[in-house]
Formats: sequence, structure tokens, C-alpha cells
Amino acid sequence: MSFDIEEPDKSPADGGIIGRSLERVDEFLKITRSKGILRRYLAMNAFDGAMTSLGVVVGSYIAAVEDPRDVLDIIVLGAVAMAVSGFTGTYMVESAERKRRLNDLEESSPEEVPEYRRAARFVSVFAAVVDGSAPFLASLPCLVPFALANMGLIEIHVAFYAAIGGALAALFAVGAFLGKISETSVIYSGVKMVVAGALVALIALALGQG
Repeated sequence: MSFDIEEPDKSPADGGIIGRSLERVDEFLKITRSKGILRRYLAMNAFDGAMTSLGVVVGSYIAAVEDPRDVLDIIVLGAVAMAVSGFTGTYMVESAERKRRLNDLEESSPEEVPEYRRAARFVSVFAAVVDGSAPFLASLPCLVPFALANMGLIEIHVAFYAAIGGALAALFAVGAFLGKISETSVIYSGVKMVVAGALVALIALALGQG
């Protein structure tokens, strides 16, 4: 006697909650044509966050700051300010843009309005989250060394060097991301970003010693 064992359905629709959520996000981004905008938000604001943190670190080094908490506080305040500003500004701009597109659809293709309205609500918030989180995340490579120094795990001069290296690594990641998007050399694009960061650091050092 033999038994036929039915194999479970492995259709793409049965990819679990996370899989279905990601598919839904991708669908909303396609409906609103927002993928390119989100990539620009991510790259530009990550660059700003990394460069701002690098400037704080280099400036603190020039000023011979000896308390890691002072540097930590400045970086955190700057990162939070950029995050809040990015979130609110992007949400307002994207909401306005989606509303304008929605008005156009109501006149030309009213049948598309309900789906676009759902997508527009989500994308406005999602874009704001991306814009707000990018500079904060890019500041983490500078935050971590001074957090460790504040806990007494490393010396502050080590924190300075580690933070500068971390900021340059973050800039390389941003450049590599742009290189991948543009389908050019990832390494070359990353190195260009590192050179830009290094030039800022050198200029700051030169001005501080002048």
C-alpha cells in the first residue's frame, strides 16, 4: 500500500508576513514611482550625517577636547536634529507632492485613486523615515568610539582616530552605494567619497592650526 503525500504549496504568495510586507512596500513604491527619490534621500542624508559628524570630530580634536562626553553630546544632538528636520521636512514635501498627483488622477483616472491614495500615505511616511534615519545611522561610526571612551573602555585619543576612520568608512559605503546605482565602479565611487571627506578633514586641520 502506498500513500500520496501532498507537498506544501510553495507559491510566492506564501512567503510569510515579512515577504508579503516587502512585496507590498515594493508595490507602493512602484505605484508612486518613488524608488529613485528614496535612493537620493538615503544617499544625500547619509553623506550629510557622516560629513557633519566628521567635522565635529576633527573640530574637537583641534580644540583638544579631553572629555569624550562633550564630543558625544555634540554628535548626538546634531544627529537627532538632522533626523527630526529630515523627517518633518520630507513628510511635508512628499505629502504635498502625492496630493498633487492624487488631484491629477481624480480628473484623468478616477479608478486608480483608491490604490494610489493608500500608496501615497505609506510612501510619505516611509520616505520621511528614510530621510530622517539616514544621517543618524551615518553618525553611528563616530558615536560608538566616544561612547566606548565615555565608559572608560578606550582612551579618548583612540576614539578620535577610530571615529575619523569610521566616518571615512561610512562615506565609502555611501559612495559604493551610488556606484552600484549608477552601475559604475563601486570601489572608485567609494574612494571618491573618502577623498572628499579627507579633504574636509585636512582643510579643517589647516584652518585650526592657522
